[in-house]
Amino acid sequence: MKKVLVFTVLLLAVSLSVFAAGAEEKPAEESNELTLYYSHAADWTDPIIKEFQERTGIRVNLVGAGTGELVSRIKAEKDNPLADVLWGGGSDSYQVIIDLLEPFETDHMDNVFDVTRDPDNHWHGTTIDPMVIIYNPKLVAPEDVPTGWADLLNPKFKGKIAHADPARSGSAFMALIIQLLSMGGDNEVGWQYMADFVENLDGKLLGSSSGTFKGVSDGEYAVGITYEEAALRYQRAGANLRVVYPVEGSSKVPSPIAIVKGAKNMENAKKFVNFILSKDVQSLMGDLNRRTVRNDIELPEIMVPNDELGDIPYDTVWVGANKDRIMNQWKDLIVGR
Repeated sequence: MKKVLVFTVLLLAVSLSVFAAGAEEKPAEESNELTLYYSHAADWTDPIIKEFQERTGIRVNLVGAGTGELVSRIKAEKDNPLADVLWGGGSDSYQVIIDLLEPFETDHMDNVFDVTRDPDNHWHGTTIDPMVIIYNPKLVAPEDVPTGWADLLNPKFKGKIAHADPARSGSAFMALIIQLLSMGGDNEVGWQYMADFVENLDGKLLGSSSGTFKGVSDGEYAVGITYEEAALRYQRAGANLRVVYPVEGSSKVPSPIAIVKGAKNMENAKKFVNFILSKDVQSLMGDLNRRTVRNDIELPEIMVPNDELGDIPYDTVWVGANKDRIMNQWKDLIVGR
């Protein structure tokens, strides 16, 4: 009797283990949705998202807000991520939550510039967004057209420079870093240039980056600093605005995309990132006045080649570590002028 009982128990144990193994091998049901946190303008991103949905059958749930707000949400939701993908903003914002982003090697690693992605693949640039100088040809004589950052110290431009406050504008903060590094570095020389630049601003700072290209094209300002996409968009539309790529150099600042660690729809998130970096989608960027991150796509004639942008480093890790100090030094210049 005892032998029969022991045999029965062993048989039951084996049956349960086989059942458990079978349960483990059963593939999980695939999701057909994706939650995207994005801060880009809907007018150019929504058609791309719609195309992704039509090609894959994956429904994209959109949550649009400013990059700072979305980053705060991802922090708050770290124990129960609600977002699958974050798209938009600057790489310094992604560095703040680098531990909450999933490393991912895309299908396009060999066709994308190394400088446009995180070294550990926590985020990938989707476009390159260099900072440029703009001017109104009706207000600036040919002989006074600026060629670079140094020319913004021209006394003729005092009080006539459209520039957003770096404390309120991410692109203006990028411009601050690029100007500082290209005009001497984070040292006495570079900061003396920044002091002279602040003096030439004559106390005028705009509340948002959109005020720069609008202010120059409307004739409120003679020159300004803005990001390439906005400048080219206005120039192509026939506005009184021309674009200058600084002779001292700009920087290949990437605008990233990233998968949130612990994403509930991980495979769909990977599909979306691969889609955005695909040659099909990246080939459209030039028509949208945006600079592709791929090395196998020809840029529009209106854009200078990537190798003419200069090699001013925009080290995201360094920027993140020094941002508070740099902003405090900037504020001291503003208050002390």
